[in-house]
Amino acid sequence: MKISVIGTGYVGLIQAVGLAEFGFNVVGIDIDETKVKQLNKGKCPLYEEGLEELLKKHINKNLTFTTSYEPIKDSDVIFLCVGTPQDRDGNADLRFLFSAVEKIKETISKDDYKVIVIKSTVPVGTNRKVKELLSEYNVDVVSNPEFLREGIAVYDFFNPERIVLGFENLKNKKPIKIMESIYYCFKEKNIPFVITNWETAELIKYASNAFLATKLSFINELAKLSDKVGADIKTVSYAMGLDPRIGNKFLNAGIGYGGSCFPKDVKALIKQFENNNIDPILIKATDKVNEEQIKWFFEKIKNYYGDLNGKVFAVLGLAFKPNTDDLRESRAIKLIDILLEEGTIVKGFDYVKKARENTINMYKFDKTKAFYGYNLYILDDLYETVKDVDGIIITVEYDRFNKEDWEKIANLVKEKVIFDGRNILNVEKIKKLGFRYHGVGR
Repeated sequence: MKISVIGTGYVGLIQAVGLAEFGFNVVGIDIDETKVKQLNKGKCPLYEEGLEELLKKHINKNLTFTTSYEPIKDSDVIFLCVGTPQDRDGNADLRFLFSAVEKIKETISKDDYKVIVIKSTVPVGTNRKVKELLSEYNVDVVSNPEFLREGIAVYDFFNPERIVLGFENLKNKKPIKIMESIYYCFKEKNIPFVITNWETAELIKYASNAFLATKLSFINELAKLSDKVGADIKTVSYAMGLDPRIGNKFLNAGIGYGGSCFPKDVKALIKQFENNNIDPILIKATDKVNEEQIKWFFEKIKNYYGDLNGKVFAVLGLAFKPNTDDLRESRAIKLIDILLEEGTIVKGFDYVKKARENTINMYKFDKTKAFYGYNLYILDDLYETVKDVDGIIITVEYDRFNKEDWEKIANLVKEKVIFDGRNILNVEKIKKLGFRYHGVGR
C-alpha cells in the first residue's frame, strides 16, 4: 500500500515516520522547500524525542519528502495533516485544508479510487464539506483525529489509547477495511477502535481537548481560593484524584495551558456552539480562566516586589510544556512579555536547545517585541541563568528541576525567592535552604 501525507508539521511528520515504521511506502508532501530538503537529509525540523532517529532509519528507503503533489496519483491513501490555526474571529482557519483539497482535485484521476483521511483538527461538518468538493471523484473521506501529546508524541503514535475513525456510510466496508489494515498492529494489541460517522468523530476530538482544558481551569480557579484561605491545592488535587470518577490527570494547578491544541480548540468549539445558537457557558469560562491565570500569577510577583523596574528574573522553562520546542501559546513567553513591559531584565532557560533557539528567533524577528532591546537573555546553562537574580520563576513542569543542585543555586542568586508557576519543586527542601517559596494555591 502506498501512502501520501500532506503537511509535515507535528502531526504530519509523526504520521509519515510512524507509517514508514509500520512498513508502508510513504511520501510526505509540504510546500516548504527548505523543510523538505532538510527532511530528505534525515534532519528533523522540530524537536520530539525519538523522531529524528526514526526519520534517519527510513529516509530514502520507504520514506521520502517532496513539494510536488504528483506522488498522490499512485497513492492508495492520502492523509491530510495541514494546520488549522485560529482565525481572527476564533474559528478554525481551514484555508490550508481546502487548498490541499484543491491540489488533490487537480492531480488525481476521477476514476482512480482513493481514501482521503483528515487527521487535522477540523470543526464538525468539515469532512462532509470535503466530500462535497470531491463529489465527482471516486474517493471515500475518513475522519481520523489525532490525540498526540507534544513531548511524548512518538510514544503516543505507537501506543494510542484509542483509534477514532469516522465514515460517511458505515455500511460501506471498503474504507473501513483499508483503515483497519493501516492500523492493523493496534488491532492486534486490542486498542479500542471507535467506528462512527463523520460528525461524531470530529466532535470527539474537540470534546476531549475541551474537557481536559476544563479540568485544568477548574483546578486553577480553585488554586486562587486556596491562596486566600491557606489551603494546599496539591493536597486538594491529590485527594480529588483518588476518586476514580474524577481521576488524577490534568489536576495540577499552574499558570494555565498553552500549546497548539487546547487554546485554539477551545475557542473553535465555542464558535461552533455559537454558530448553532447555543451559549457555551462552561467552555467560555474555561477559556476565560485560562486567559486570566497568567495575569493573576504576575500580580503575585508584583505584589511581592512592588516596583519591578530594573529587577532581574530567571525564567526557567520557555516552551509550553516539557520536552518540546513548541512556543505556541507558551505561558512562559506570555509572562516574559509582561515582565519586560514592566522594565525587568529576564534571563531565560529551557532544557531543550531548540526551544532556546526558537525563543531567540521569536524576539529577533517579531518587530512588536523590538523595544525590549537587551533586557532579555536566553542562556544555555541553568546555573548561569540564576546567577545574581532577584527571583526565580518556574514556568514549565520539568521534574529535572528537583535534581538540580539547589544549594549551589542558593549561593548564586541575589535574593532567595522562588515563584513556582507549576508547583513542581520540593518545597520542604527549598525552604530549608532559605528560599521564600510562592506556588500556585499553596
